[in-house]
Amino acid sequence: MFYNCHIHIFRNIDVPNKFLPFQLMRLLASKPGFDLIAKALHYINPFSDNDIFDRYAKFIAIGRLGSQQKIFEECNRFYPSSTQFVVLPMDIKYICAGNVPRKYEDQLKELAELKKIYPQIIPFVHVDPRRKDILGLLKKCVEEWGFKGVKLYPLLGYFPYDENLYPIYEYCQQQNLPVISHCSPHNPVHFRGSNKELHKLLEKSKEPIKVRDYSRKELFAFFANPNNYKYLLNDFKDLRICLAHWGSVDAWTEYIEKPGNPNNWFVLVKDMLENYETLYTDISFTMSNKEYFSLLKVLLSDNAINNKILFGSDYYMAETMANERRFGIDLRAFIGEDLFKMIAVDNPKRFLGIY
Repeated sequence: MFYNCHIHIFRNIDVPNKFLPFQLMRLLASKPGFDLIAKALHYINPFSDNDIFDRYAKFIAIGRLGSQQKIFEECNRFYPSSTQFVVLPMDIKYICAGNVPRKYEDQLKELAELKKIYPQIIPFVHVDPRRKDILGLLKKCVEEWGFKGVKLYPLLGYFPYDENLYPIYEYCQQQNLPVISHCSPHNPVHFRGSNKELHKLLEKSKEPIKVRDYSRKELFAFFANPNNYKYLLNDFKDLRICLAHWGSVDAWTEYIEKPGNPNNWFVLVKDMLENYETLYTDISFTMSNKEYFSLLKVLLSDNAINNKILFGSDYYMAETMANERRFGIDLRAFIGEDLFKMIAVDNPKRFLGIY
């Protein structure tokens, strides 16, 4: 039995209508519009396998399959039948990117119903501290619908030490619930409000930020910086937290090509794994690039951190960059059965509180 600790199956109706540029969410909503525009996007740059418009088309193609069940079945077919999946919903209402067609609770309710069909689903609740009575919604999901953990996404415009999240963490400790948090600096899923609104949100930082010294892109990273989680790890000694993506593709590239930067997010997370007993990381999305397989294998020989690394694919986000089937098989073949069992069986069980 393997564990994929990081996948998404939310639908296009769970995404704000201005999430993609050029009104693509609205234009791609209908089948005729999708067929026409997706084909055009695919051929905008026929010489590039990673053209951003082609990736938009793939993102929409999966998200508009019609149900979370259909999206999950697309992912599930790539794995052995006994595989367990941590499914991470997305609550993207508060990023100032237009209206979200469907209520967030309806997304969660659909996921709860899907778990009845596929018991191998391990559903988490995406928690945004700006949502009214988010603790009440979390309790309903856990105590009535059988959800098993919490998802955070600070790039949407909040810090993980937001005071409204502290009751969430207390509840997680009481209920033995783990937390998975997005932790990479540059991502298209981020707060879309004005600079004035962004600066206002950054005022909540525990460390002063001179906003004029940074680009808008650089400012988003402050929300998700690994150092932010030291406050939680010190205040909640029993809270298991996974910093997803292990710093990002860019951080791994920098570490390989220009090592020595102590502020590199890969390095920050690695050092924190050694110092905090309840901290984990996952390799989702980042490992969609095979160039990092060798470094990962070396890291898995380090007994100080190898029991803190989780297998995850980031389906269907990573599907825009790599093939899900090839990713799982290629990684497993490269690192070998013993190490794959470590990150896909033993470590996930410990993180999820299964033993």
